Amino acid sequence: MKIQTTRTDLLNSIMFASRVISSKNTNYILSGLMMEADRELSVYSTDLETNIKTSIKANILEKGKLVVPSRIILNILKNFPESKIELEFQPDTNQLKITCQKAAFNLNTFPLEEFPQFPQIKKENSFYIDMKNFKKIVNKTQRSISNDEGRVILTGVLCEIKDDVFSMVSTDSYRLSFVEQKLKDLNQQISVVIPGKVLENIAKSETNDGKLEVNIEASQISFGIMDKNGFKATIVSRLLSGKFPDYKQLIPKNVKHNIVVDREKLLEVVKRISSISQDNIPISLELAEGNMKVFMDIKEVGSSSEEFKVPYGEEKIEIAFNPQFLIDGINMIEGKNIILGIEESLKPVLLKQEQDQSLFYLLMPIRIS
Repeated sequence: MKIQTTRTDLLNSIMFASRVISSKNTNYILSGLMMEADRELSVYSTDLETNIKTSIKANILEKGKLVVPSRIILNILKNFPESKIELEFQPDTNQLKITCQKAAFNLNTFPLEEFPQFPQIKKENSFYIDMKNFKKIVNKTQRSISNDEGRVILTGVLCEIKDDVFSMVSTDSYRLSFVEQKLKDLNQQISVVIPGKVLENIAKSETNDGKLEVNIEASQISFGIMDKNGFKATIVSRLLSGKFPDYKQLIPKNVKHNIVVDREKLLEVVKRISSISQDNIPISLELAEGNMKVFMDIKEVGSSSEEFKVPYGEEKIEIAFNPQFLIDGINMIEGKNIILGIEESLKPVLLKQEQDQSLFYLLMPIRIS
């Protein structure tokens, strides 16, 4: 293998592929990247559950493929200046020679035959969605994904398609994020759970233009990315198995109080008052005649409180939340105002937009003495 390319193109390709590589891998081959020079330069990575392939245009002088340690080649490229780079495999030493200007590195390679094969993709249920739009949806639903590996199904996001409506839902049992959008020409009925880490990789990509190709099979999902600069990536992941919670039963049909609050004002006050927070001590909201009081009381630290006017004239309510969960919910909602749908102090609170049911955040209160 012998190729010529630029430092930036190669670095971007390798950085994207490296996102799936974990430092916890016990199998050394999974810490490597396979590089293949054919019509273009492709870089492969895997953790056996998720596979990534990135491709860039390059001057291919000799075809071939090899496996290199990802961390080391990343460190090398990050310290190169922006310039032309040449990669050449040395068969007598099983090393990859990397040359940039007057700097040269000879990097040991891993056994090629030990690197897992990239999975085959069958185009069964494919559709396209605007990349920028998809990343926006993912960023909103990511807030409620669980990190509890004991309940694997909650570490994913439920993706549903019904007719021309595309929706994504996530929950960690304490909160729930829901986003839906109408998309043209879907005409499919699909319900799958996608690992949250896979969606995070897409959300963090530099690509914001063009369409994202999504292909759903019986047990795996693949995403195809292509930007205007010629960068291409394919992400293939297994789907999570198991029953996702029936979230529709959790959504209150009617709530007693729908309180319209200035979103930025509420966010500023909650952030300010929770600046003394520690160990997830709850933040309290007290609603009374025309007034909202936000306060915290921590024995070891002290207390904080702030009041502001709200259009509310019913009975007094005090309700408490995990402060970060509340901030996440307020940030998820768009628009000038946010609606707090409150039934009572210990029932889930619905955070939603005015006159728009396509996005909401459901948050469980915390019992306070």
